[in-house]
Amino acid sequence: MKNIFASKPMIALEIALIAFFSFHVAKQFLERKRVEQEVARMEQEIEKLENKNDDLGALLEYAKTDTFIEREAREKLNLVKEGESLVLIPEVDADASLSSADKDQDNPRSAILGDSHVKLWWEYFFDYDQLWVE
Repeated sequence: MKNIFASKPMIALEIALIAFFSFHVAKQFLERKRVEQEVARMEQEIEKLENKNDDLGALLEYAKTDTFIEREAREKLNLVKEGESLVLIPEVDADASLSSADKDQDNPRSAILGDSHVKLWWEYFFDYDQLWVE
């Protein structure tokens, strides 16, 4: 009697079944791999969000301290403690100072100090025009 599993149509059917099952196993393997990668990505995101949450919690705790409240009152509200004096330093318009320095190129002061930050600081702390002797 002929072996039914060795016949040509049966071999073709066996190959087709093996290919079919191999395809589905490979598809399931790739899907599982994709899900594992997605889980790993989400775990990293969870860890990052937990760290951010911890940082925000620490910031909230710091915002409740007297040190923070005092600093914010000083910086944003210009408040001072009793017995202290508030000193306001006027802002220097650097562009205006530089443009006036361009006008004074013939002036020997400009030749010495130029348009540098040193000149701006010098003029800020010392009344430059009154100190200069020509």
